[in-house]
Amino acid sequence: MLDVLEMTYGRYNGGDTATAGSYLCARTMALFQQASDGALPKAGTWVRVDASGTQTFANIATTLNNLLNTSYTSGSFHAEGSPDLIGNPGQATNDA
Repeated sequence: MLDVLEMTYGRYNGGDTATAGSYLCARTMALFQQASDGALPKAGTWVRVDASGTQTFANIATTLNNLLNTSYTSGSFHAEGSPDLIGNPGQATNDA
């Protein structure tokens, strides 16, 4: 799953500066949304699943379901928060 996400959406590591948009961390199923360029949380590997920083979780779930042939709902995700952060975000490998 992570390979398909990375090939489709690109890959960002926690702490990287990224453009505005909605980002998914497949390790925690957290979504992080930012309306302008900024640093991503240090929670592992992120993929930019939507260019909008205000996209609904339901629309993101639909987009991912179409790509991955899954059955996610808006409840499958949560907004990124401090419990998702990791002390050592890895070495830019598959952290999911």
